[in-house]
Amino acid sequence: MRFKDKSVIVTGAASGIGLATARRFAAEGANVAYVDIRDARRVKDTMREGRGKAIFIRTDVSRSAAVERMVRETTAAFGRIDVLVNNAGIVLAKKITETSEAEWDRLMSVNLKGVFLCSKEAIRVMKRGGGGAIVNVASELGLVGGADIAAYCASKGGIVQLTKAMAIDHACDNLRVNCVCPGPVATPLLDSIIRQSSDPVAERRHMEESSLLKRIGQPEQIASVIAFLASDDASHMTGAIVAVDGGWSAR
Repeated sequence: MRFKDKSVIVTGAASGIGLATARRFAAEGANVAYVDIRDARRVKDTMREGRGKAIFIRTDVSRSAAVERMVRETTAAFGRIDVLVNNAGIVLAKKITETSEAEWDRLMSVNLKGVFLCSKEAIRVMKRGGGGAIVNVASELGLVGGADIAAYCASKGGIVQLTKAMAIDHACDNLRVNCVCPGPVATPLLDSIIRQSSDPVAERRHMEESSLLKRIGQPEQIASVIAFLASDDASHMTGAIVAVDGGWSAR
């Protein structure tokens, strides 16, 4: 019950890592705002499982007005914001020469601008409450390059650097900002990447074999690291970039 009476926002909470993370916080006593652009029906049963309060706020994190409303509704429901998990993201599996300007702009708006907007609004509330913790979800592809996924790599690399900059700027506000970089994880997003490859079977096998642990990760494994970074157990960590990739980036 590390998060009893704490208030947490998780973006991209309708599936995958976001849903597993929201469940983890709820199981540990938090009041959780499930935030996603998709319909609440995907998560309504999960929302009843938590020990604290739970709300769903349908939000496009790439739009400032929507994010401002999301933060207002969370604050109205819970009174404060203690933790923000910036998890919402989309993928585009293309070389840069195959990527249209519109595709680039949309991906950057969700993956990188969304982190900026959500953090900007949440930090204002956190500061009034005496501090808090932000955990950004990037990717191992924010640490190293990958083939045929250039814009996605750029967006996740931006999150890594934004994490470090925010940690520097807001340590004086009792705000910790850290980043998780997952490797391949069994989520709808990964399924999308695999489906877009020329040989999906070979692509999945390659992802498994590239990990030192020879397996694809599970959302709950990433959620446990996110919860750790947001908790007082990690009270001396800020600006940290934590790879959770089965050892893939250790090579």
